[in-house]
Amino acid sequence: MIKKEDIKNILYFDVETAGGYRTHEDLVLENPRLAKLWERRAKYFRGNSPGMEDLNDSEIYSQKAGLEPEFGRVVCVSFGVWDESGSHRMTSFYGEDENDILDKSAKVLSNASAKGMKICGHNIKMFDIPFLGKKMIFNGLNIPPNLQLWDKKPWEVPILDTAEFFSFGSWSQKFLGLDLLACSLGIDSPKEDIDGSQVHGTYWDDKDYDRIKEYCERDVVTVMDVLKKVSR
Repeated sequence: MIKKEDIKNILYFDVETAGGYRTHEDLVLENPRLAKLWERRAKYFRGNSPGMEDLNDSEIYSQKAGLEPEFGRVVCVSFGVWDESGSHRMTSFYGEDENDILDKSAKVLSNASAKGMKICGHNIKMFDIPFLGKKMIFNGLNIPPNLQLWDKKPWEVPILDTAEFFSFGSWSQKFLGLDLLACSLGIDSPKEDIDGSQVHGTYWDDKDYDRIKEYCERDVVTVMDVLKKVSR
């Protein structure tokens, strides 16, 4: 189990993403080569994702592009730590400048690594970390030490993934959603406003970056509360 004294030496974080372009039509106009590659991905989704069989490339783009770093963009990264009073202390980078978000996030992660802190989030091994790492490379940034995982043994990885923690070794249980996990533990839902499927429209159509930041921070707070609840 997690020791109570250890939860304060952890940097908690979450990443929110959207498609790299507002619409598939914008992608076609501004990056024809990438648009051709998207056609292949859309074909894959139509054949392998239930409910997408009859969707066109544009409809699939608005739903799926933000889940893949090659086609999406980082729109918010939120970090949380426990302060001395036992309260959540949050720092978020968000908005239109993806390179700035990534650069500032890399510095926070590097600082945490230098302090010997673990990093923690929900499903970060499957999504947040690979997405961040790839986007940092694509933007010409250095990868923080705690994201350099390609040559690490499992016991050398300074990461605590709550999705993995609650899987108890079962692959199927790794897909346990944070909202359901929070509900099972009697913790407030992080999805009280928008959820991940609405980030693309909130970013591109509404341009409500603060709303995305608040959603991202709620996810971080929920993970912090989950770990605190199960610590002994």
